[in-house]
Amino acid sequence: APRHRAPPLCSMPGDADGDVESLLQTRQGFLSKLGGGQEKGHKWNRRWFVLRDNILMYFNSPKDFTGFRDKPSGVVLLEEANVRESGEGGYYGRPFTFVLSHSGGESVVLAAETEKEMVEWMQAVRTSRLCVTDAEAAAMSEAQRQQAAEADIDAAVHRRADAEAALATVDKELSEVQKTHREVEAEKERAEKELKELMARFKLRKSLLHWRHRKLTFSFRALVTIVFEGRIDKARGAKASADARMAAAQQELEAASAARQKAEVAKRKSEEMYVRELELKKQSEAEEREGDRLAAHEADLRAEAEQEVGVLKQAGLGKLSLDRERQECLDLRMQLERCRAEGELLQTKLKRRVPTGKSK
Repeated sequence: APRHRAPPLCSMPGDADGDVESLLQTRQGFLSKLGGGQEKGHKWNRRWFVLRDNILMYFNSPKDFTGFRDKPSGVVLLEEANVRESGEGGYYGRPFTFVLSHSGGESVVLAAETEKEMVEWMQAVRTSRLCVTDAEAAAMSEAQRQQAAEADIDAAVHRRADAEAALATVDKELSEVQKTHREVEAEKERAEKELKELMARFKLRKSLLHWRHRKLTFSFRALVTIVFEGRIDKARGAKASADARMAAAQQELEAASAARQKAEVAKRKSEEMYVRELELKKQSEAEEREGDRLAAHEADLRAEAEQEVGVLKQAGLGKLSLDRERQECLDLRMQLERCRAEGELLQTKLKRRVPTGKSK
């Protein structure tokens, strides 16, 4: 028998009602399906349903459906299927539920989000069961159409088998890759273990070499001490004598530095004394000049007094006036003598200071 596809969905012959035409179009949307495919299930799964002709397919999400050649998650044949509302309360408190039941006892429980969606889906399923518009399919019996639908399902199953075979190949390759990965991991673990063992051996050998090096060093030092003990003692004595000479030289250097400091201090004091000597000399010369000036002034005063006395004698002044002048002259002479004595005393002190400074 020739292979036929399931009859496509279209408007019924002679029906011009727009609502009927909208019901006959391919319908898609989300519905909740009771798990297990029976009315006794208890878990609701949200799936993407696509209604075409008398076949209701569902996918996990809209992304999984890009065309009618895509492999669905499940298929519900609507041939000889009865559509009924679940009744008041729905299943497990879920409203807007309806049931697709077959004569064989199998049933599918679906739930919509709203009452309107539930009614539209139920009408679309009922209309899809009655619609046969293909001219070739119209001449077919119900059994032939079912056979054609089963052939399409078989083809989809074959495609699914091919995909599963490809998936099995991928799984096999993945298993091989995982096996290789496990082998590489095992090899890596063995290499890490060997590396740890090598590191432990290296550390042990390093510690042994270090111990041997210290032992050899101590042995060498002991041997050198025994063989060269005399030379070592001689070298230590030479070092001690050199240290003593160095200490003596250091002391001499410190003494020389102290003497130099003292000489510099004495030099500074001598310079200061020389400067003071010069200042005293200048001062004594000034005082001497001042004494000479006072002596000259005294001589001038004496001469003036003698002249005045002569004048007074010549003028015939009284004896009282002469005595007074004489007394003034005597006072002046006494002052002059005191100034001369002070000048001589200053010169004597200066002469005494000058040789003392030079001797220091």
